[in-house]
Amino acid sequence: MKTTSLYRLLLFAKIALFLAVVNLFGDDQGPLTPPTSSDGITVDQKDYRGVSMKTPSLSIREDVNLDYTYVGDADLKSGATGHMGEQTAQFGYGLKVPISENLSFQWRINYNRLDFSQPAGSPLPDNLQTLSTSLGAAYKLSSEWALFGAVIPRLELIDNWNQIESQEFQLGGALGATYDPNPHLSLRFGVAVNPGAIGTPVLPVLGLRWQFAEPWTLQFGFPRTAIDYQLLPNLRLSPLEIGFNGGSFHTGKSYGGSVGMAQLNDRKLDYNEIRVGAGADYAVMKNIHVGLTAGAVVYREFDFKDASYSPKAEPAPYVQLGVKVGF
Repeated sequence: MKTTSLYRLLLFAKIALFLAVVNLFGDDQGPLTPPTSSDGITVDQKDYRGVSMKTPSLSIREDVNLDYTYVGDADLKSGATGHMGEQTAQFGYGLKVPISENLSFQWRINYNRLDFSQPAGSPLPDNLQTLSTSLGAAYKLSSEWALFGAVIPRLELIDNWNQIESQEFQLGGALGATYDPNPHLSLRFGVAVNPGAIGTPVLPVLGLRWQFAEPWTLQFGFPRTAIDYQLLPNLRLSPLEIGFNGGSFHTGKSYGGSVGMAQLNDRKLDYNEIRVGAGADYAVMKNIHVGLTAGAVVYREFDFKDASYSPKAEPAPYVQLGVKVGF
């Protein structure tokens, strides 16, 4: 199932998941350079779930998000047998500190954990964990243009924290620009350097938010691409939503021996996952939002590089619940 188009899509998904740590062009992000009204108050085009609100132009902004996903059992194939289930937990904290009307610094920490239930003796990992942080800055050149940059170190682990080796640390970064010609259109573009990525450590990145009709908005980016419909001021529906998850990991020198497959020792592991579903987001209060998404995980692959071993899983249903709080 490794068609050229799918391979390219997964490459972009991987590097953009890495960039999503910075929140430079991720889903639900308004322009980095929001317009300022005559009274000096910055007007965000929308907050985390599409609800318009005003914030002081030089105020410190924080947000905390927590997401949980349950994936049903699915058959393993292509070199593995049995059934596999999955549970995913994600936590993030972000801080944006404006220094002046044109310059702001951003810091974020994210933790992502995927736990897999599978047959006893399976050579696949029990869990994959990514702990990442980022330090970035954005500089406003004009009402339409801004520049951004970030340094992004991260730690990617397989199964546990008992033995952390040097190859599990990665350091990357990003440079780019934002273009917001009007309140309805926002573009993000640039380049990202990710030495831990397999095959393509440098890639272009692109993000788009386009309100093409009064209640409709197209969000293109990673880890979420969607078409959103603002049904009520505090209720947003997403009839189509595509999500990506995964990363690049490294097995230990004794990993393969412990699972009866010595060829898996000291190998790169690419894990890629694509979800397709529909969702809804509700603003319980101005700064507290809950979201529910359901659909199917249509693609999952464990690709052990240079080991000729790439198990996949059949599609399976999933449901995801998320909460975000802004300060």
